[in-house]
Amino acid sequence: MGIPVLCTVDPAASCLRVCLPHRSVHILCGFIAGLESEFMETLSDEEVLLSLTQVLRRVTGNARLPAPRSMLRSCWYSAPYTRGSYSYVAVGSTGDDIDLLAQPLPEEGAKAQLQILFAGEATHRTFYSTTHGALLSGWREADRLIALQDPQAQLPGPWL
Repeated sequence: MGIPVLCTVDPAASCLRVCLPHRSVHILCGFIAGLESEFMETLSDEEVLLSLTQVLRRVTGNARLPAPRSMLRSCWYSAPYTRGSYSYVAVGSTGDDIDLLAQPLPEEGAKAQLQILFAGEATHRTFYSTTHGALLSGWREADRLIALQDPQAQLPGPWL
């Protein structure tokens, strides 16, 4: 089941995307990209809520739609360890390239014990560029570590 998109504003230049997270009726999740995401970080929470309320009222046609009660937002652009970056699949690349990034070193099956494991959104074939891809890849690698210590362990994976 896909995530319903309620609002998309000028996807060619910038993007405001508002959606309902899975099985949630009281939460909206929004994404802003492009230069507007940098600008948004300069605004107060009150200014962002006011703008969001105006967009939601325009999209729904309900001029009396109440404003959201609260908001939680990240400042991805100014975060010191990300600076607004995330992975993407480049032209000419495939999911096989993502799988290659996720391979432990030395390669599985080699006689040497695994030394380095890789997790993070860039290593998840289905959910690259996302927080949940980072989380799922971390669980995947945790399972890999558990299996190294206890090959008989009952593991909940695969992690999509």
